[in-house]
Amino acid sequence: MAYREVPVFEVREVLRLWLRGEGFRSTERLAGVDRKTVRRYVTTAEGLGLVRDGGEDQLSDVFIGSVVEAVRPHRRDG
Repeated sequence: MAYREVPVFEVREVLRLWLRGEGFRSTERLAGVDRKTVRRYVTTAEGLGLVRDGGEDQLSDVFIGSVVEAVRPHRRDG
């Protein structure tokens, strides 16, 4: 399977679904993202301070940017 970069709005949707109580499999189905990708973004977000019962107010643009920066590999071409 080819690598597909997840757009920022999909990262936000994955984290929003997880905060609403969805599991990895149902988030995978609802967001259309691979379960391993869901796990990677959620685990990284938790490491950066995301709390499941903290509400969606935690998903600021700055926070989402931090999650994306931590997960995506750095590329020389930008």
